[in-house]
Amino acid sequence: MKKAIIYVPGLNDDKFLNKKLINFLPLIWNKYGFDVFIVRPEWRTGKFFYPKLTLIINKIDELSSKGYAIYLFGQSAGGAAVLNAYTERKNKIKKVVNICGRLRKGKDVLPSLKTETAENPAFAESVLLFENLNENRLTMNDRKKVLTIKPIWDGVVPSSTVALQGATNITIPMVQHSIAGISALTIFSQEILSFLSS
Repeated sequence: MKKAIIYVPGLNDDKFLNKKLINFLPLIWNKYGFDVFIVRPEWRTGKFFYPKLTLIINKIDELSSKGYAIYLFGQSAGGAAVLNAYTERKNKIKKVVNICGRLRKGKDVLPSLKTETAENPAFAESVLLFENLNENRLTMNDRKKVLTIKPIWDGVVPSSTVALQGATNITIPMVQHSIAGISALTIFSQEILSFLSS
């Protein structure tokens, strides 16, 4: 069976350097037998999350109709986005990977969700949708299909907001949000591959 990664990037998906770096993902993951499809939510455009969620769900449906086994990867703001999509299409998803992505508001954490999403209301809506509704829709078996990855120290996404109870939650020996995200997909790709094949 053909295998597809649907990759959803974070808030800077419209920046020149991020676009260039993201375009290298297929080169890395093709060698492991995956076709990579990048869904860019364009976080800085539009105030609402649902049009962005629809982009992801439409790609899931399209690839499923073509016979792909589908794996969702969400980095940073893309983490909550792919988990929201997963709750809508659980039967079509093999595994989900949240890379340094905030899944909840958090209690007494810095930066606060309000601060982090001041210019990105769609991201705030995505996090709150997952925390307040969709997290409760995930059974223990659903959660076993989820991997979360966080660094030792982040500074952008509070550590306590990344993990999901009942999922496989790992910490990689890196610091800083962007570096950890890139490292998870490259240097530590074997950790992800091991989970995908389990």
